[in-house]
Amino acid sequence: MVIRYMQNVALRSSTCMGIKKVLTFRASSIGDSLMGKYFLENIRAAYPEARLALAVSSRVGMIRDLFAAYSWLEVVEANKTPCSLLALFKRGRNDVAVTPYTGGVYPLAPKLFARFIARTLVGYADKSRLSRFLYTKLIPLVGRSRAPRLLECDALAAIGTPVSIPRPTFTYLPQPQLLERLGLQAKNYTVLHLFSGSDARGLSLKRKQELIQALAAVLPEGMKLVLTGSDKERESLGNSLPLQAVSAQTTLQELAALVDQSALMVSLDTGAAHLAAHLQKPLIVLASCVGVQWWGSDMYGENIPTSLFTRLDVCKDGHDYSGYAKCLEAIDVIEVAEKARKLFRMTA
Repeated sequence: MVIRYMQNVALRSSTCMGIKKVLTFRASSIGDSLMGKYFLENIRAAYPEARLALAVSSRVGMIRDLFAAYSWLEVVEANKTPCSLLALFKRGRNDVAVTPYTGGVYPLAPKLFARFIARTLVGYADKSRLSRFLYTKLIPLVGRSRAPRLLECDALAAIGTPVSIPRPTFTYLPQPQLLERLGLQAKNYTVLHLFSGSDARGLSLKRKQELIQALAAVLPEGMKLVLTGSDKERESLGNSLPLQAVSAQTTLQELAALVDQSALMVSLDTGAAHLAAHLQKPLIVLASCVGVQWWGSDMYGENIPTSLFTRLDVCKDGHDYSGYAKCLEAIDVIEVAEKARKLFRMTA
């Protein structure tokens, strides 16, 4: 009771005096970081002078590149190295710190560290019994079905901050020479991103090749298929690709511009797909059963022409992590291609 009273006093104190410094911890991925930006954007709308930061444990350069157009958003490294910890200490104590939602248990060590550097600590309930003693505000988290955007809204409500920005958006730096360098014309190509970094969330090479061929067969003559991903990923597709398929090496800022000027994007459930959704582009997503909560109308609204393909029935006994995602492998690529054709006609 005493601990809970002190936590409530800290929460009231932070909100009454105004929020001046906020830190949110995130997984080192594009999708999670974009949600962190959405959370911080809403705080900035209420407290324009607040110092706002997003902490990731790795890929700091990648995340900084992602947010190059957001001068107000600081990306900091948060891991076990002395330099990382010292840098966070030097920032001083935060009015609010937020730890991420997880399907398992957020580790105790970062919870304790977050508690130490924050007056008000907000997080999501997990299986740990210690959490209720550490957090100022603990948000119930039941299963994995709630859309992450709504979980961000839960965190905003916990600190008394209104949701001023109803849907996520994204801004990138202009890339005026990009299409000319790649030999492309705006709205006359489809971006295809078929890599997820993990077999358990990915497609086999055979299914990737079948999807590329199916799309090439139905999209309008002259429309190119632009394959994105790392050099190694794109090279893994082999040489037997349709003539209209081209490979594109880009930075994250260039990828955002490439997607924004495309006619359509077809992607696995990856950060590239989330960029397209934040840019409100026509989008087809092939998602494993463990990622479908990211793609409902509660995430990006109903105004974006987005189609989700998955096979939940294949994983009715749970997702099999031993190889390529069975709930992705079972998707009919001909149906995906036909949906792409219809989406293109709707938005042309």
